[in-house]
Amino acid sequence: MEIFSVLKFTFKRFYEDLFKLALLSIIWFIISASLLFLIFIGLNSGWYFLLLLPLLFLGPIFLTFLYAGNQILTKGSTSFKSLLVFLKANFGRGFFIFIVSITLYIIFIVDLRFFLIKGQANIWLLAFAFLFAYLIIYFSVYQAYIWSLLVIQQNRNLKEICKNALVLSLDNIIFSLIWFLAIFLLIIVLTIIGIGLPLGFIGIIGLLMLQGTKTMLGKY
Repeated sequence: MEIFSVLKFTFKRFYEDLFKLALLSIIWFIISASLLFLIFIGLNSGWYFLLLLPLLFLGPIFLTFLYAGNQILTKGSTSFKSLLVFLKANFGRGFFIFIVSITLYIIFIVDLRFFLIKGQANIWLLAFAFLFAYLIIYFSVYQAYIWSLLVIQQNRNLKEICKNALVLSLDNIIFSLIWFLAIFLLIIVLTIIGIGLPLGFIGIIGLLMLQGTKTMLGKY
């Protein structure tokens, strides 16, 4: 199965470039954790303007580090200058996709909770809860494709990238669901390990996203 080939490739490359990818993951984790900590500070201090910084930078930062992982994957190395160039050129895309994604997740989760509660008294409303649960799962699959395509197809416009992510996720639904399950389980494992998340998120999860997307793109 293709998923085993993707997993094998991901772990093999992570092992081969362990130091570079682990360092990349640690730097990403420190920056992201610092931005998330600003949310805690802003909510507790009343300095709500601090909430703008995570909203502005979390998406572009993740996209840039995913690009760095792809550079190591394809060229064996990356550079600070190339990352700055990519960040500047793709900041708007990263911010836009992040904001839209967070907004849709909030809508789906709120609706799921609503129909789960109401569904206790009405079986038809409970069916809508399953619908929104599926939408959350599918949208997560779509997320894995679209962030990867923003790196792999960076020269294409955003509309085309969104369309390609839709085609890949729907046309390869079995692989996509198994791929997402692998990503989800690995995130859980890395989180349980504790140090695994800062050491391996970009190096393992990032490469798994990129390689899975490239594998599906190879069919077209």
